[in-house]
Amino acid sequence: EMEWLNRMAGGTLPVHQAEDYALPSSSFSSSSSPAHTSPSSPPKNLYRFFELFDLPNIPTAPAIMAAVERGEARITPPFKPYLEEKLWFALFWMHPLREFWRRELSERHFLALQKHIPYTWIIDPAPLPQHAVIPGLDVVNWSEVGGFSQKQRDLILKISGFSELGWGSRSVVLGSDSSHHEWRDAIENAVRSFEHHPYILQRFHKGRLYEQPHFDPTTAQVVTMRGRVRLCPYYFLIGEKAELRGALATICPADKKLLHGMKDAVLAPGA
Repeated sequence: EMEWLNRMAGGTLPVHQAEDYALPSSSFSSSSSPAHTSPSSPPKNLYRFFELFDLPNIPTAPAIMAAVERGEARITPPFKPYLEEKLWFALFWMHPLREFWRRELSERHFLALQKHIPYTWIIDPAPLPQHAVIPGLDVVNWSEVGGFSQKQRDLILKISGFSELGWGSRSVVLGSDSSHHEWRDAIENAVRSFEHHPYILQRFHKGRLYEQPHFDPTTAQVVTMRGRVRLCPYYFLIGEKAELRGALATICPADKKLLHGMKDAVLAPGA
């Protein structure tokens, strides 16, 4: 994909295998001590096309991180995994943190985000007192959620954080589209995984249908597909301010329950 983009951009951007890529030796030191970069040597600009869950498979990743930290290299997307942590959705709705969010975000922004952030639960196996229930689900433990009827389980389960299961909807389980045994097993697995890789649970909302024209390379014709859209906003740090610079629209066929980059999808930039 990156080689194709490079060709479309005129072939001026070198593409390397991440597993064995190394910055020039003059600026690629594994030392943790600050390096003195000459003003005549601008930082190396890198576009990262590997996921953070792949770091153990990228031997040069620690040295690249060190070079970025020293200012000898710049990398996009940056190494900021907390910005993509799905657990934030659940933290936003936690009752003990409500006043903190109101204070940090302001009342207006807090109420605005409540309209857009779906209610989210952390699959935490910690036992509750007998008189307490999980808010919004009215159950005392997750095994009860695993026993929900198909009508009750209009819920979606997904892994949180960076994981090899976190892309392409590999960890996602839609309760209403699963058998009773599949849903129960998925909840039990999420409970067992809490200590090393927590899962979150959300209400499932079906996206609106759109008519999307696109070019079909097999027929060389512009055709229309009826599908649902997933929007991924792209924010860039301009100085000290994060600015929205565009979005990626992924339009998936109407019969697909889970929306992600797939061979049947139309991917289009939005501004």
